Amino acid sequence: MIAGRAQFNPVRPAIIAALICAAPLLAVAALGVFGPWTDYMAHIARTRLPAYLGHTALVTGVAALSAGLIGVPLAWLVSRYRFFARSVFEWLLALPLAAPAYASAYAWYDLTQPGGPADWLPTVRGPIGAGLIFGFALYPYVYLLAREAFAGQSADAYEAARTLGAKPREAFLRAAIPMARPAIAAGLALVVMESLADYGAVVHLGAPTLSVGLIRAWAGEGAIADAARLALILVMIAFVLFALERSQRHRARQTTASGRRRPPRRMDLDPTRAALVILACLTPVLIGLIIPLARLGYRALHAPVARDLIQAATHSLTLALASGLAAAVLGLACAYALRSRKPAAVAAARLAGLGYAVPGSVAALGVLVLLGGLQSGLDSGWTAITGAQFPILLSGGVIALIFAYQSRFAAAAIGPSESALQRVTPTLDMAARTLGAGPGETAWRVHRPLVMSGSLLAALLVFVEVLKELPATMILRPFNYDTLAVIAHNYASDERLGEAALPALLITLIALPPMIWIARRITRQEAAR
Repeated sequence: MIAGRAQFNPVRPAIIAALICAAPLLAVAALGVFGPWTDYMAHIARTRLPAYLGHTALVTGVAALSAGLIGVPLAWLVSRYRFFARSVFEWLLALPLAAPAYASAYAWYDLTQPGGPADWLPTVRGPIGAGLIFGFALYPYVYLLAREAFAGQSADAYEAARTLGAKPREAFLRAAIPMARPAIAAGLALVVMESLADYGAVVHLGAPTLSVGLIRAWAGEGAIADAARLALILVMIAFVLFALERSQRHRARQTTASGRRRPPRRMDLDPTRAALVILACLTPVLIGLIIPLARLGYRALHAPVARDLIQAATHSLTLALASGLAAAVLGLACAYALRSRKPAAVAAARLAGLGYAVPGSVAALGVLVLLGGLQSGLDSGWTAITGAQFPILLSGGVIALIFAYQSRFAAAAIGPSESALQRVTPTLDMAARTLGAGPGETAWRVHRPLVMSGSLLAALLVFVEVLKELPATMILRPFNYDTLAVIAHNYASDERLGEAALPALLITLIALPPMIWIARRITRQEAAR
């Protein structure tokens, strides 16, 4: 250490990040426990709560089952077989994440409803329809994690099973799947958490879950304390899944890193089987992305353009860009905290990582409670001094929205930043200090070029998520500050799917380029390992 030069202390930024992510949840918990009780909660418990819980269980169960049945076989085919356009399908199969689930719900309901062009299919509606929509929209979580696990497995176990007389399918089920189980479970947990957090798709398809009940309690009845109690049920479910996801991902890393590894050899396929594999890879992309986009595009061409579309697109881009940049900064701060291995810093960074388990409606409700309490205190003090209310409204502005987005999505930026920072070895820091560079100069000239791509990945991940986000935006947006997601939902709620099509389509088209970059970068990283 060079004398006289202040060293970077990672504890304070990590604590700030932890407070941003955890404070809304703590506010919801406090209101749910200590807030006033009303007859509405008793009414909900007797009437609607069983339906909310039943729909939540059915939607998430169907979503997890369908995502697993899609993502795991595709990951195996792409990682272990050689066929035409395999390198394209590696990243193409991740692209349905660019389309919000509610956009796919609009399109598939419109296609399959009575009188629709595909009304010979069962109408996509209800809990099962919503679960299938989530399965095809979110299977990339399972696919990406399972593909990484399969690619990292040694060929020994699979080949030993084949040597003992197992057929390829039996060797896959008995050797490959057990070793990849932690990664698969982590992907399924992410699918279920995203399904729990959704509002737009389930309300449009007539499958009200706990997320819908929360928003109805807040917006329809004004019972914010009872909404907080419904939120606590949602959070308890989400945290169980989050704990499962983190433990399984940790086990997956241990499994991949342990022992000697002999890379698997990709096997050739005869023309018939290769054609079937290509069809299998193309089908979920068609169902989860291409067909919904085509239907939305067709409806958009034959419907009037939504009013204030340009303004809504500007709002969406502004919020997504600002949130992406803020999340990249918070993610990098937490990554430095984890790198320091200081107990307080690591604990704060891990606390910040819990934010991803909190659904957007819960984060928004927590921000509303926090800023509402602060607003009340400021109004009282300002009135005592000036006789007027405090001139700034805190609880319904852009700052409140970005606060909620950081509480929900900043955790997603920690992983890419932490991975990027691992490239900065202690040897590089020691060399920079030996040459007389201080902490600031070392961070700028040595760390910055190595972590830039990871920070960009973190920012783009959050950019895409915020662009698609609906419930938190509905709760916290200022008056006349609609986003593409909000106006699409408003038109769809009025059964005006033609007007809803263009904003829903624009969300996906804006999210596609960054999603393509993210998917291709992840693919290149895995190939380089």
